[in-house]
Amino acid sequence: MVPAENDESARPASRARPGPRRSLELAQVVDAAMAAIDEGGRDALSVRSVAARLGVRPNALYTYVASRSALEREVVERVLGESDLALLTGPSDRWRTRIRSYALSLREVLLRHPAVATLMMSAPMDGPSAVMIGERLLGALRDAGLPADHAARATYALIVQVIGFVALEVAETDGRPPLPPEAERIAGRRAALEFLDPATWPLSAATRDVAARWISTDQFVWSVDRLLDGVAGRQARGSRR
Repeated sequence: MVPAENDESARPASRARPGPRRSLELAQVVDAAMAAIDEGGRDALSVRSVAARLGVRPNALYTYVASRSALEREVVERVLGESDLALLTGPSDRWRTRIRSYALSLREVLLRHPAVATLMMSAPMDGPSAVMIGERLLGALRDAGLPADHAARATYALIVQVIGFVALEVAETDGRPPLPPEAERIAGRRAALEFLDPATWPLSAATRDVAARWISTDQFVWSVDRLLDGVAGRQARGSRR
């Protein structure tokens, strides 16, 4: 019996065409992106530059990152993932130590990738690591006794403090790792402040040594501690009302 012309069962089964082969892994793409931004700064990061490093056409990267914004998101996620999130966990009565320790960890990571600190001013920060940082900061601040809405505000203030501090710190460098030692950068700032004439700017001239150390670890810790003092003080005052 000859099957009818329109009998589908008689036709050989058609095979679905395989999709495009992935010759790379996302981690390789992010590795290349990190190398580009570390070596050339924020402006060196693009889909085209990363593709060139990997020896592929730019279109090949869209399998992994849909846009430059998505590429920036992956870079931010990689750097945030290098920070020690475990520092934000611990006994509730050590909430201040947990936050300070984590802030120092994040600053250390950002100083290893200076251009990423400025990238964070505009890049998406909504990946799993970014969200988990927010979640654990909220938890530490709730342990401090803050109500949820105040903890959320304080979380944002801390994020701005850390990222803003490092962005200003690296703005005085070429933004390429490794940065000069902190002591060397402080000495350079102090020399640059010699122009301050005590007769014209008496207060600024009198505090040149302090201003020179605005980029120091001591200043960073002082800033975080004063922010936490304000948070804790407001909560204490509120609890007495």
